[in-house]
Amino acid sequence: MEPRDDDVLPDSLGDALSKASAATCAAIAKGGVTRCLVEILLPAFWDPASGAVFSEEGDQQRFWKLTRRFIEDLAQAYPGDAPRVRALYPDIGVASMLKNQWQDDVGFQIAAVNDREPVAEDDDLVVLAAPDPQSLDKVMQVVRTLENQRPVVLFNPRLASGDVGIGLNVRRMRDKFLGSFTTTYSLRPVGDDLGSVFRQWPELWKVFVADADAPGRFRLAAERGSRPAGDALDAILNEAMGGDASGGGGEGGEGPGLLAQVGGTVASLQRFMRSLSQ
Repeated sequence: MEPRDDDVLPDSLGDALSKASAATCAAIAKGGVTRCLVEILLPAFWDPASGAVFSEEGDQQRFWKLTRRFIEDLAQAYPGDAPRVRALYPDIGVASMLKNQWQDDVGFQIAAVNDREPVAEDDDLVVLAAPDPQSLDKVMQVVRTLENQRPVVLFNPRLASGDVGIGLNVRRMRDKFLGSFTTTYSLRPVGDDLGSVFRQWPELWKVFVADADAPGRFRLAAERGSRPAGDALDAILNEAMGGDASGGGGEGGEGPGLLAQVGGTVASLQRFMRSLSQ
């Protein structure tokens, strides 16, 4: 069988987490990257316009389980003999709950970003696990403290989850902060099951759309040196679909004509959700 462009996409949630941890470790070890950003945004947990959502009972627990699986994979892939990996959760309540649930059955340290001393001297790698807007100041403080000392991984940040009530200066500060990170792995849904924006370090950003001629597969619509978003992403989708990709507004557009052309759903992302609940 001839290789396809979409072979780079993961086959399952486990595959995505494994590839994300491997790409992140490679960026740190080979690329000298000290600020890594990883995002695996599952449709059931993520709305492109408003950010993280938990619509079903148990979604939040599955969301925290996702962070655990990534951090355990990262700890196993990280170079060195038994590296000490610390996960910082958004607040003391979440950290305490997860410590109680998982107890000693994890391969990393659990703390809260707002602990009095969130990081220890002997930590080799620090993961900021799904920080929310309320923890932005503490997250920035931790990253500044660790500057040039040890790598930091920002996993599934929710810092931009709905900007209602957030001032322009805060948004600019947040965006500048996020811009200081190198995206080592990203799998982000586009619109209403149109496809995905994907990156795996050190490759370019790729935009995939559903392949109408091969159900469950995707075709590569574009490659870019920086993340395609907004009007630039709309233009890519418009060209790929041969129609108006801006009719529905939002990231990637959701016009009914475009959806009709796409046909099926993004099957791989659905497989992620089934895998996560197992």
